[in-house]
Amino acid sequence: MPRTKELRPSPYPPLLLFFFGMLLSVLYGFFGAGVMWIFGGRTEALAFFATYTNLFKTVLSLGLITGTALLVYYGQRVIPDTIENAFRDHLTKDYYYYKRRFGSRGVSLRYSGTMVLVAFVIFYYSQFPLSKLGQYLMIFAVCMEYGFAVYVGRKLMYTACMLHSLQTIPIKRNLFRKRELDAVNPPIHVASTLTVIFLYVHLISYYDGPFLFGSMVGPSMKIFLLFLPLISTPVLLILNFYPRIVLTKIYDQSIDVEIARLRKAMRNEEFNAYEKRSYLLEFDKMSREQLRHNLQLAITDLPIGIAILIMILQPFLN
Repeated sequence: MPRTKELRPSPYPPLLLFFFGMLLSVLYGFFGAGVMWIFGGRTEALAFFATYTNLFKTVLSLGLITGTALLVYYGQRVIPDTIENAFRDHLTKDYYYYKRRFGSRGVSLRYSGTMVLVAFVIFYYSQFPLSKLGQYLMIFAVCMEYGFAVYVGRKLMYTACMLHSLQTIPIKRNLFRKRELDAVNPPIHVASTLTVIFLYVHLISYYDGPFLFGSMVGPSMKIFLLFLPLISTPVLLILNFYPRIVLTKIYDQSIDVEIARLRKAMRNEEFNAYEKRSYLLEFDKMSREQLRHNLQLAITDLPIGIAILIMILQPFLN
């Protein structure tokens, strides 16, 4: 009988979603240039396009966070489905509360809407070096960056809250054997890494950008350009690692459950006490070493990935 090949999820749909987000950013640049051509002429259109693509690298930062937000939106069922398949009917009220908050469009709109208003104030008073219409088109793009970034951050925050609620549930079976919660890690890892990269691009593109600062507030507005990266980067790094710590604790308890099951099953086996003890100790050692190895890989992946991608992007951002 031929061996059945194990099916694995294809990486292409997420990649297509991400590149679609980048494409939307490019299309917005052409849309803005077209609007400026109609209402301001060729010179105004070229000035807007240069500002959008070259002076502030908005085409890159908006594309990064739009693609990330699309990935999060279309993949958001993975985490609650994985948790519910693993724990079935043992989930707590706290979990379902955080799940409702996680999936609530109203909560997303409130969080993102608040940050869109913050972005509007910051960049309205910073003043892009364009005509009034060009400034509003650029402000709209940056407001979308803030809104999408907060959307992604909010999803990660409630993911961490849902996982935190699992720590109060007694573990009664071995979840580590089939890695039943491992599917939670990739969405968190991808979303947090891409958002940190976006924040880096956003920071170096806008903080040293040629704003006019011609409002009554003057150049003092420049410090507020650090607002989004400053509050978001530490939170994202915490949200990246905390779920891994929770999963490690759950898997650690799962190993304890499996050892207790093996100890009970071996009572009637024809082994002496030394052999039984040796087997249990070896099983415990191998399982926990594998668990530590998985955690170490998770911890080292993030800075390596960020460093590599920043090195790749650096020539385009200078």
